[in-house]
Amino acid sequence: MCLSYNEGKVTAEIHNYYLGYDKDTCTALGIKYGNVKECPEELVCRLPMIKKRVEANKKYTACLEDEGKEGNIYSSEKYVQSQIYMNDSHYFDTEFALRLDDGTDIRIDLVKMSDSGEICFVELKLIDDQRLYPSRGERAEIRTQMENYEKFIAEADKLKGKTGKPILVEYYTTVLEIMEKIGVQRTSAKPVTVHDKVFLLIKQTYTKKSTGRDKRLNTIKEVCEGLYSNIDEVLTDYNRLLHHRPQ
Repeated sequence: MCLSYNEGKVTAEIHNYYLGYDKDTCTALGIKYGNVKECPEELVCRLPMIKKRVEANKKYTACLEDEGKEGNIYSSEKYVQSQIYMNDSHYFDTEFALRLDDGTDIRIDLVKMSDSGEICFVELKLIDDQRLYPSRGERAEIRTQMENYEKFIAEADKLKGKTGKPILVEYYTTVLEIMEKIGVQRTSAKPVTVHDKVFLLIKQTYTKKSTGRDKRLNTIKEVCEGLYSNIDEVLTDYNRLLHHRPQ
């Protein structure tokens, strides 16, 4: 569900699957199956159905936690993202998306806020994501991705909202007020400032070590040089594993 605030008006967008629609039914009736715009009040009335669909959707995750094969835990990034969000109330938003003036698309996976009110944008990657690794002599895609995110943070920092507060602080103040009104409040903290770096959160999903993975992790460590990330924690967790012994 996406809530937007523009010129004093709140609008909402949601995939109509969560409103009880099925693809086959929509096709038969000639109804669009996908994101639809609704007034926020309508979504408040539909909250029981939305929550029911969210619960039902959990069983369709691409992979199940702790189901491993050949040293991997098969977890999709979206599954991991949902688990992080649901299990830590400091996270209060997902899939923050916009387009910069130069046409660069920004889509950041998670947004969290400290108890002191500092907002931090978080990009999630699983350890085997190819974007963490250089390819064919080219720099790793994650470097460009994080540079674009930090360009967005720097540009946003120059902008003030109608109340004179930083534009992102004002935006999320409004978002949290709406969340409280519709009963999905995640935190009682109030936005005060925005961290000037986007955090790269890497999820370590290997269950066994190998020579190839040792090399890969060392390369990712180099790629993360200068980035705000948890790569040291990832390496510590990985190094606790036993090496895979071929049968």
